[in-house]
Amino acid sequence: MDDVFYEKTLYRILQGRLRLTLGDLVLYISEPEPELIEESFEIYDEAYKKAYFRGVYLKKELLEILVDNELWTPFYDKEAKKLEDEIEDLKVDAFKAFYDSKKLRNIKINIRNKERRLVDYKSKKHVLDHTSCEGVAAFSRSVWLISQTTKFKNGTHYDWKNYPISVIMEHYSSENISSEAIRALARRDPWRSMWANGKTQSNLLGKPTYRFTKDQLTLCAYSSMYDNVYESSETPNEKVIKDDDCLDGWFITQRRKHEKDKKKREVEGMISNSKIANSQEVFVVADSQEAADEIYGLNDPASRATIHNRQRVIDGADGDQISFTKFDDIRQDIAIESHKAAISKIKGGK
Repeated sequence: MDDVFYEKTLYRILQGRLRLTLGDLVLYISEPEPELIEESFEIYDEAYKKAYFRGVYLKKELLEILVDNELWTPFYDKEAKKLEDEIEDLKVDAFKAFYDSKKLRNIKINIRNKERRLVDYKSKKHVLDHTSCEGVAAFSRSVWLISQTTKFKNGTHYDWKNYPISVIMEHYSSENISSEAIRALARRDPWRSMWANGKTQSNLLGKPTYRFTKDQLTLCAYSSMYDNVYESSETPNEKVIKDDDCLDGWFITQRRKHEKDKKKREVEGMISNSKIANSQEVFVVADSQEAADEIYGLNDPASRATIHNRQRVIDGADGDQISFTKFDDIRQDIAIESHKAAISKIKGGK
């Protein structure tokens, strides 16, 4: 994507409308004003009622049909969550490998592959949504909004003589601005300068924020996000900031660090009395596997190695009772204490 694309996209967002050229015909599709959005929900409600009384299925009923016909199962949700976690881990890997272009390229290929699989798993659940009461109502609302916001250059409403509304909707949908494009706009000029000056003058787009379009709000949100990145005491490399995957990885790393510190403070609060705090080992009861994983994550590398070695001994016992002294770290502690006692005895005998 070149500078012309980004500048064209920026001014489309600022104007709050899409310029659509179909042969000799030029149309403008404006983003709806709040008053129009409010009115559109009346269209939604009316269409929903009509669909419901005609016997059209609800979304939850269609989901049951998908399950009965083995077209979707809760397993897909679990797989989707697993993929989301894997994508997060890969983005952290991307952040750590930003200096290695070959390694970073391979990580990105893996991320895109998993993102496609994630979309596939999620789409299976919603494949029939458009035929539901909610889907019919949402489509009716979209049609009405397009009919109210499509105009000639002089501002008069389009008469729909040359093209049906379905064609206009198809073109409008195909021109959707991606989040990647808006992120790129948010970190580059001329918008970056507009943003910096507009914030100080409290007159960014010449209207109150509740009148901002969806894309305008998204652009401002990303701009604020980049402000926070640059103002952070741990600001990443500029190459990281310009790479969405790497920067996402930096955010995930920061979030995980914050969550770990918070959990650590919570645990320290639980063991604040001196008797527990001075103990060599402290056992915290977890009420779920997720909580257990979080608590395990609070251990330092040496403690994790100890836990791993103890688990290896337990697994090798085949269910038999194990003496605490069978653990390598305990035997090592006993040997150290015995050695200390022997030295102390020798010194005491002199």
